[in-house]
Amino acid sequence: MREAGGKVALVTGGGRRIGAAISRALARGGYIVVPTYRSGRGEALRIAAEIGGNALPLDLSRPSTFARFAERLEREHGRLDLLVHSAAVFPRTPLSTVTPAGWDEVFAVNLRGPCLLTRALFPLMRRGAGVCFVGDAGARDLWPAYLPYCLSKIALEAFAAGLAEAAPRDIRVGVVRPGLVLPPPGFPRERWERLRGSSRRRGIRTPEGVARAILRFAGGEGIISKLSP
Repeated sequence: MREAGGKVALVTGGGRRIGAAISRALARGGYIVVPTYRSGRGEALRIAAEIGGNALPLDLSRPSTFARFAERLEREHGRLDLLVHSAAVFPRTPLSTVTPAGWDEVFAVNLRGPCLLTRALFPLMRRGAGVCFVGDAGARDLWPAYLPYCLSKIALEAFAAGLAEAAPRDIRVGVVRPGLVLPPPGFPRERWERLRGSSRRRGIRTPEGVARAILRFAGGEGIISKLSP
């Protein structure tokens, strides 16, 4: 096991979209950042080169690989101070077209994966370490074309509430709730801008804003260090 020279942050999906902004912000904040990737290897490697970290492959839909992943993280860094669950899938899945496999894929990546990965990485976490989940401020709107995604994010926040009660007392748990930050792939641009212009839309509005919120949590400023069900 190699002891790292500084605090280590793991950012799932840390090579693209909101995850990339989080990786950059944490690196500027002094963390050794490990972004993970499933399909975006090139993006993750570019981010890692930019921030001086190293990207690691991780498929959240395959929990059988988590123990080996934890062992590799321990060999290469020796510790974990911040775990940020940013990776998620959000395919367009109108109820009339969703399949059992499609439903299971969304929940495997967005809910089961973060739950079981957190458990696998607990032994690496130092006193005062944090686990921060990227939720979704609009999930409870239950968008008809993204229902499995919305339900998985609602369940993820419920898991975070339970984890805050079950985790060791020196491990902090947080949730950051982006609003309409980036459109899903293929989402009509004009409709997206209309939605963003609605006064009732909630949540953080930029990738950089999400990253700043996670930095505040990492620094112990509370965001949501204790959740109520």
